[in-house]
Amino acid sequence: METKLQLNAKKYQLERYPKTDDKSLRAWSNAELLTLDYITDLQVNNIHLYNDRFGIFNTLLNTKKLTTIWAYASQKKAITQNLNLNNLPTDVVYKTPLDTLEKVDLALIKLPKSVELFELFLEQIYKNADENTVVVCGFMTKYFSHSYLKKAERYFEEVEQTNAWKKARLLVLKTPKKDIQEKELLNEIPWKEDSIKQYYGVFSSDKIDYGTQFFLENLKVQENELKVLDVASGNGVIAYDVLAQNPKAEVTLVDDFNVAIASSKLNITAENAKFVCADNLDDLETASFDLVVSNPPFHFEHENNIEVTIALFKGVARCLKSSGRFVLVANTHLNYKTHLEKVFTNIKIIGNTKKFHIIECKNH
Repeated sequence: METKLQLNAKKYQLERYPKTDDKSLRAWSNAELLTLDYITDLQVNNIHLYNDRFGIFNTLLNTKKLTTIWAYASQKKAITQNLNLNNLPTDVVYKTPLDTLEKVDLALIKLPKSVELFELFLEQIYKNADENTVVVCGFMTKYFSHSYLKKAERYFEEVEQTNAWKKARLLVLKTPKKDIQEKELLNEIPWKEDSIKQYYGVFSSDKIDYGTQFFLENLKVQENELKVLDVASGNGVIAYDVLAQNPKAEVTLVDDFNVAIASSKLNITAENAKFVCADNLDDLETASFDLVVSNPPFHFEHENNIEVTIALFKGVARCLKSSGRFVLVANTHLNYKTHLEKVFTNIKIIGNTKKFHIIECKNH
């Protein structure tokens, strides 16, 4: 796996977090290198960074005044890891995509997979922009679509694409439009007799995804399952349903994505709910949960990656009471059962379609 980067006669070490066994992956892309090259001659010290997933911008621009808009707990860890590897200060200024910013002179964005998340970024920048604000968006050409262009053109008069370099391009945005109507970037999804709210960028924006629907059709929370953990909780709909079945339950929602956690707080206002933005379960008490539920992710941006999910399975086994159970829904092609059998002693498929399995795991 490539971890050494030389740029402008300087050498850097950049590693991915979470670690991966895939030797073809590295902690930067040509889109980020092209972005850094483009801004070399710009006389701007105050820079806002978006989707700096592994910290290349924080590491290579460390002499500038930086504000990092973080979206993932794992992103924070990656940035800290790579600053430490290069013996750089780790006192990063962090904001979330829902925070108010100081004036934005220059923003650098590695385009996220979600077009909605890109719009959430642009809305935040626009609210704090002036006529001189410049936004530089790096992307790999194979992942680009016209949808990104349409979102950019809503906020900026000048939207230009650069020439391609090593399959990467830039979208450069200048001259914010005047007086465009402020938009509440919130989706409302009908669900049973109510609705589920979620900010732009959270998974499955127009409906509760089919895997979760199938899961909830088959989930029966038992009366004695009073401590419940929802792993990769997203907008919180699974925990919401758990509380509907058993209002006495105490639910803990864990998700790597801070916008997902913020969304779930809109949907669950019960005092017996706890929200944790984390990429693992390390800070949760051992053997403390009666029931763990999950619709775990298997995408890491554009990559199919189940390594993170398998690590979560091990965390679940540690957090689960000896009498507890872990119930999850998964796409059939992922073959999670094989991995779960290495962690749990009792595995049973309790729901089945051509596309999805519901798997119940126990250690008793």
